[in-house]
Amino acid sequence: QPSSPTQGILDLFTVPSAPSSSVVNDPFAPGGLPPKPPTDHLADDVSALSMETGFPPASAAAPVRSDVVEEMTLGDAKFDALAVGAAEGANRMKGVLYEDPHVAVAIEHDYRGSEGRVTVRVANKCSTPIDTLRSDLDAGETGLRYEFGAPSSTSLQPGEAAAQLLMLECMKPFDAVAALVVSFRSQGVPYEVRLALPCVFTKFLEPVQLSPNVFVQRWATLGAPGLEHMVTFAATAGSANAAFAKPRLADLVRVAVVDGVDDGGGSILSGATALRTGTVNAGGEKISVGCLIRLEMNEAAGAFRLTVRTAVPHVSTALAEAIQKLL
Repeated sequence: QPSSPTQGILDLFTVPSAPSSSVVNDPFAPGGLPPKPPTDHLADDVSALSMETGFPPASAAAPVRSDVVEEMTLGDAKFDALAVGAAEGANRMKGVLYEDPHVAVAIEHDYRGSEGRVTVRVANKCSTPIDTLRSDLDAGETGLRYEFGAPSSTSLQPGEAAAQLLMLECMKPFDAVAALVVSFRSQGVPYEVRLALPCVFTKFLEPVQLSPNVFVQRWATLGAPGLEHMVTFAATAGSANAAFAKPRLADLVRVAVVDGVDDGGGSILSGATALRTGTVNAGGEKISVGCLIRLEMNEAAGAFRLTVRTAVPHVSTALAEAIQKLL
């Protein structure tokens, strides 16, 4: 256990200088081993959490498949609004994710620490009934641990909708996207639609309050080669100033802005957040990854320079890319 709450926060941003028994068991420390499976052995077999009981048997005929996962992650407005809320007036907590002539799929999601709760609602847009309705998840390389409950109904009349509850837990840093698989039968023809689930890793971030001195110290600690990702880009969503950028960092990426650090006369924002995971270390505590950012703003040129430092290189890259999309 940390000796004090302050010490626990500081540990998020510590890069071990030499291997030890605790470091070997910390999959997110630089040079550490891959994450060990959780004690219940479900982390590397997410299929064990899928609940099949109660679903009708699949049709023997090959389904008509539509895979729009990649298309959705490359600029789909509905996905972006639910994933990061980047669009003007977007509600990232609930909304329509996908529509086609047969079904409309909406989600409502909420996150606390390493865990997420997602309600998937599927509505029948056909003029005829659909049946054998179900949703499933292909977690892919996200490593998400999940449990899908049974749908409220597997048969829908025209205009009716059914809900299904999906419980998630982040087990490790990830930059992939899980696929939500919705299957049903319409007029005897089976269909399967693969959608990008807007559960990106930033959903599992929590703001971390740091004093200016501690921020500067931890920033220096995370200065080792490979831990930093820096990118310069044009401001496309608004002005390159603090009035626009600060609320976006706080509300959409859950970064706690640290006041009192050298702010370049108001042109630099510094902040801290932490990625929460459900993987436990040797001491039985859930592992978190501390993330530090510095955002330099040039309003006259309409440009930003963003620097992100974490103890996990690909988290630095993924967080920088997520913030860039918002600005």
